[in-house]
Amino acid sequence: MTSWQGKAVLVRAHYVPRFVWTTASIDVYLDDRCVLRTGGQFKLTGSHSATFTEGGREHRVELTWGGSGGFRFPYQLRVDGDLIADGQVAVENWGMIFIPAFLIVFLLLSCLAALVLLGLLGLWRMNAGG
Repeated sequence: MTSWQGKAVLVRAHYVPRFVWTTASIDVYLDDRCVLRTGGQFKLTGSHSATFTEGGREHRVELTWGGSGGFRFPYQLRVDGDLIADGQVAVENWGMIFIPAFLIVFLLLSCLAALVLLGLLGLWRMNAGG
């Protein structure tokens, strides 16, 4: 954790569901106040900025991140153009990434089971009728 103007700065990452996949939202907190939230953009790398007011002045916070590896994202954090942090942030709820995979496998197995049952029903009808 780092600090800016005597306040604790925390960068957190967590996966958020998006249709049948997940993306990561990387959020920046100043003490306990969220000042930037990427919101789970569908980008491998990118940047996001926001403004916040502190001490009667408006400040600009910018987060730039790189591609994920091992459930971690490299990032750089700047406030008013000054580099505040350069490091990696671990994804807190990394197990969430497996939920869409389980749903897809479940749907595929369900479709396969339905096709098998329909095939068996067709065979049974052919044998019963002839």
